[in-house]
Amino acid sequence: MSAARVMGLLAIGLGLSIAVALCLGAVRYTPVELVTEGLRGLGLSVAPALDEARTIILGEIRLPRVLLAALIGGGLALTGALLQTVFQNPMADASLLGVGSGAALGAVIAVKLGWSFDVFLALPAAAFVGALGAALIVYLVAENMRSSSLTSLILTGLAVSAFLSGITSIVLIASEEFRVRTVFFWLAGGLEGRGFVHLGIAAALVIPACLAAAALHRPLDLLLLGDLEARALGLNVPRMRLLLLALAALLSGATTSIAGSVPFVGLMAPHAMRGLVGPRSSRLLPAAFLAGAILVVLSDLFARAISDRYDLPLGAITSLSGAPYLIHILRRTERA
Repeated sequence: MSAARVMGLLAIGLGLSIAVALCLGAVRYTPVELVTEGLRGLGLSVAPALDEARTIILGEIRLPRVLLAALIGGGLALTGALLQTVFQNPMADASLLGVGSGAALGAVIAVKLGWSFDVFLALPAAAFVGALGAALIVYLVAENMRSSSLTSLILTGLAVSAFLSGITSIVLIASEEFRVRTVFFWLAGGLEGRGFVHLGIAAALVIPACLAAAALHRPLDLLLLGDLEARALGLNVPRMRLLLLALAALLSGATTSIAGSVPFVGLMAPHAMRGLVGPRSSRLLPAAFLAGAILVVLSDLFARAISDRYDLPLGAITSLSGAPYLIHILRRTERA
C-alpha cells in the first residue's frame, strides 16, 4: 500500500473516530443531530435545535475534550517519532528524557503548596515547567560527562528519572490525603474536566512544535544514516540533536501537563506506522501524528463510555493496549 493511501485512510479514520467519540457517551447523539449542530454552529442549519442541556454537553464539554484527545495523541506520537530517530532506536519514548518524572514532580509540588487549588491552571503549568526542567537536566548532565554517545544520554535520562521519582514519593508521603488523591488522578492520566481553555493552551504549544518538526524532515533523514555519514553531508549533529530533543521535550511536556501520564502512545503509533510508510520523516511524522490522534481519541472514548458513573484513567487504557503491543514487538524481534 502506498504512503499516500495510508495517509488518506488515516485521515478518514481520524474523522470517523472524532465523529463516533462525539456521538457516544453517557449522553448519546445521532449522526443527524451531530451534523445539524455542526451546521448550526456555522449558521447554515434551520432545523430545530437540541434542548439547551444537550447542546451544552455536545458543544462545550464533549467537543473540546475530543479535539484535545486528538491533539494530545498526535503530540505524543510525534514525540516518540522524534526520539526514535534521535536515539536510532524504535523502542525510544519520552521516558528516556525523564519528562514524565519531571512533570509529576512539578505537579506534586503545585498540589503540596496549594497552588493547584488557589491558582487557575497552576497544576499543568507546574507540570510543564517540571517536564522541561527534567529534559534540560538530562542534557546538561550528559554534556558534562563529555560523552556524545547515545548510551550515555539514555542512562542519564533513566538516572535523572529515578532521582526525580524518589523526590516525588517523598513529597507525596509528606502531603495530606486529599492532596495525594488529587495528584493520583492526574498521574493516572485523563481529560475529564478539560475544556476550550486547555485546548487552546495545548494547541499553542503542540501545533508550532509539530510544524517545526515537520520542517526538519531532511536533517531527521540524515540522522538515520548515522552520525558519521550525517557529518560528512554537512549536518551539525550535536546541534541538531539538541534542537530535536528540545522539540521532543516541548511536545511531551505540553501533552503531559494537560493530560497527565498517557504511556505507550509515543511507542506504538510511530513504530506501527514505520512499517507502513517507511522511515522517511516526511511520511512518518504525519502518519504517526494521525495514528496517535486516533489511538487517544478512541481510548478516551472507551475511558468515559464504559461507565455512566465515572471515567476510567486514560493512562490505564493506553497501558492495557500498549503492554501487549510491546510484548509482541519484543517477541517478533527475538524471532528475527
